[in-house]
Amino acid sequence: MQSPKIMVMGVGNILLSDEGLGVRFLDELAKNTFPDNVELLEGGTAGLELVHLIQDVDFLIIVDALNANAEPGALFRFQPGDLQIIPEQYEVSFHQIGIVEVLTMANVLGHAPQTLIFGIQPKSLEWGLEISPEIEALFPRLCELVIKEINSVQHEGKFAST
Repeated sequence: MQSPKIMVMGVGNILLSDEGLGVRFLDELAKNTFPDNVELLEGGTAGLELVHLIQDVDFLIIVDALNANAEPGALFRFQPGDLQIIPEQYEVSFHQIGIVEVLTMANVLGHAPQTLIFGIQPKSLEWGLEISPEIEALFPRLCELVIKEINSVQHEGKFAST
């Protein structure tokens, strides 16, 4: 049996401090060793050009900043279908990136991966390359969570049940 293709994508703008946490997180995650069927990708602020990158992916895990007016460092785990339940006042940064549109377009073109999103409440969205210490302190825990999801997909063919 062939292993499912798994991609972990960090998205965000690294010029706006915590907005770039998804991209910065990949550096931490990359310290681990993964099998060949797991790919780490910096999505940055790319839009629809991401579609072709996810076309042959079976499982996609996205890490991004999510402004939910929560405590800095609050962690949210959800799937794109859950977006309808997120109240309107939440600013989901991947609306700018259009990750939902990317997944929709991938579906139209034949295949959208099963997708799981880890959103983290940023502390600062000011200009700057530094991640807030409170956010960076979360990275080891987030690594554990992402690795748990990868292992679940590898062994059970699906994301871990919450």
